[in-house]
Amino acid sequence: LHNPPPDAKVSRNEIFGPVICVYDWRELDAAIEMANEVPYAFQASVCTRDIDTALYVSSNLQASAVMVNDHTAFRVDWMPFAGLKESGYGVGGIPYTYRDMQIEKLTVIRSRGLQGML
Repeated sequence: LHNPPPDAKVSRNEIFGPVICVYDWRELDAAIEMANEVPYAFQASVCTRDIDTALYVSSNLQASAVMVNDHTAFRVDWMPFAGLKESGYGVGGIPYTYRDMQIEKLTVIRSRGLQGML
């Protein structure tokens, strides 16, 4: 969808389907501000030939992942899979899920047999 109104549902809500909104911007900071105004922050994309622009956008977008010159459906198992703001809970992906499923435990032992070893 090309330039839908900023207050339209398609501009403000997560869309679970093959839909993309494309907006024309003259000021990069204004585009970043609009993207950060939505209550969801999952993945984002920036298309540019300038690495400095890519890094600036990536560091300023409130998204858990920023794809440069690729679409937001890109994913491999080892990368974090997270939603920020109202886009979910926690971080997914194989190593992150394993860590979340584990419980750390501390055991403190007081033993007369160990006292002689100290």
